[in-house]
Amino acid sequence: MWKDVYEDFSDLTKSEQLALFNAMKQDLFPEEPDKITKLLKTIREARFASGMACVHCGSMSVKRNGKYRSRQRYLCKDCGKTFNDMTNTPFSGSRYPEKWVTYIELMVEGYTLPKIAKRLKIHISTAFYWRHKILNALGSLGFNQLQGIVESDETFFRRSLKGREVTDRKPKKRGEKDKKRGISNSKIAVVVAQDRNGNMIARKAGTGRVKAEEIDSVIGEYIHPSALLCTDTATNYKKFAKLKGLLHETVNERQKQRVKKGIYHIQHVNNAHNRLKGWIDRFQGVATKYLDNYLYWFRWLDLGKDLAFDKRVEQMLISACQKSNYTTVEMLRSA
Repeated sequence: MWKDVYEDFSDLTKSEQLALFNAMKQDLFPEEPDKITKLLKTIREARFASGMACVHCGSMSVKRNGKYRSRQRYLCKDCGKTFNDMTNTPFSGSRYPEKWVTYIELMVEGYTLPKIAKRLKIHISTAFYWRHKILNALGSLGFNQLQGIVESDETFFRRSLKGREVTDRKPKKRGEKDKKRGISNSKIAVVVAQDRNGNMIARKAGTGRVKAEEIDSVIGEYIHPSALLCTDTATNYKKFAKLKGLLHETVNERQKQRVKKGIYHIQHVNNAHNRLKGWIDRFQGVATKYLDNYLYWFRWLDLGKDLAFDKRVEQMLISACQKSNYTTVEMLRSA
């Protein structure tokens, strides 16, 4: 009986009472309806900022087509398909819309999958696929162009076949040292570039020593032609700068040259490497095929680190739904 529960409640400490109250609130009132409704309105305005258009074919010939489960639907007069505000977003077809906001909050805080699954009472595979649908959507937005002084350098991660059967070598345990010392084909190169305005790009470039052409393929289109590239003395960056016609300043760190002419250095990008390595350690190994997604995630969190928590949650939700992205579980599995 509820009276017996109430009598036992008074025997709990204040902290235990608060924990029980929060647990009951989470189960009975998972999200504030007004909060979700407000965010859906913001998503609609951001997604269709240039006018209501079909998410399937892009036609502007769209009309309202009734509601389903209190959500407005639309009909495209050209392709004949229907859609709502969340069609072709990471949350399209979700059975748990009341958990969207909390999931984003946990992503902003950088929670691991087991903790998210336990907190939201969802299967860990559901938490995994939600994560990568959201990260795919964030990645589809691309990057801002880097301008002014642009620092760039690469860092390395061990090649990981986490979740897959290893056939070309003996499986390794986490923490086990590589047979080859230094930089080899067992290491994945990640090129990081950052301008002095804080804009950042971090992308997987290849294995082993990264080539100028590989640098160009991952960051080349995002560096403004008038930018000045600042790197170490590696020949791959000299070749890349020449390939793009960029002004180029080098810093010889091997000779303990930290700053050149009082302004040229790569300290910002090296600090980004340290933050990236420290942040990604919490996931206890990231599969190489998903590494770019985690790089998008880190970049997004780093760019918004000075914003209030609620604002970061709102921006991630809106950004993830801004473009039409059709991603299914089957597509993620076969990637």
